[in-house]
Amino acid sequence: MPEEWVDPDILAMKLDDGEKSGLQIYRNYTRAFEKSAIDKFVQQLDLEELDLGDLSTVIEKVASEDARYVPVIVCAFADDVLKGAFKAALPDGIPGGKAAMLSGYGPLSDFAKRIQLAYAFDVLSADLMTNLDHVRSVRNKLSHSWDINDVKDFFEKGRLADMYPVEKLLLDHEQFPDVAGPFEPIASFRIRMAWVLARLVYEAAAYGRAKALRLKPSEALYRRPPSKWLRLVSKIALDATLRLVA
Repeated sequence: MPEEWVDPDILAMKLDDGEKSGLQIYRNYTRAFEKSAIDKFVQQLDLEELDLGDLSTVIEKVASEDARYVPVIVCAFADDVLKGAFKAALPDGIPGGKAAMLSGYGPLSDFAKRIQLAYAFDVLSADLMTNLDHVRSVRNKLSHSWDINDVKDFFEKGRLADMYPVEKLLLDHEQFPDVAGPFEPIASFRIRMAWVLARLVYEAAAYGRAKALRLKPSEALYRRPPSKWLRLVSKIALDATLRLVA
């Protein structure tokens, strides 16, 4: 059996050549089917409009407001987006209604619970929810501290410093030869927040729809070439990033 068309893991299995060939053919068929389904999904997204007015506004605030207020702004905006995502994801006919779950003593009644359950039930990407929880934690610390001598400490240490340094990708990209590091911690934080919010808006609009079609959201939403929606939210975040490092 020619080995070049068989995946290494299948080739290593203790099967005869016919079984390996059949398994590889099934896998190739499944891959082709999934690719076709993702292509159709992205084509449908490209035909629709995504309202990005609020995203543009909040990212502008993230880039320009006093750094102490940025976690508050991010969390308030993200909370509204998560509410919308859960309203879209929850089935109709829930006893007491969807609104009861999102208010009062409901299981989705506050930002922390919404983050936890979005993570637990794959409503949105797990890493995105983890990042939002980091910001929520810092927001709480800032809100309850009356003596903040050096706000940079919040952005240089602890949970925010552990977030993925998306701003450093600019340094490795030949398209931005004039961008030089290192970046100020607060500028880095603003940039990371811009990209987190861009992803959040994109996923809130598309993640559940991909799952409803039994697609893997990570592949359907972030495939190459990217969807029009992903290009649009990325442009908003990138424009803010370039202003912050100029």
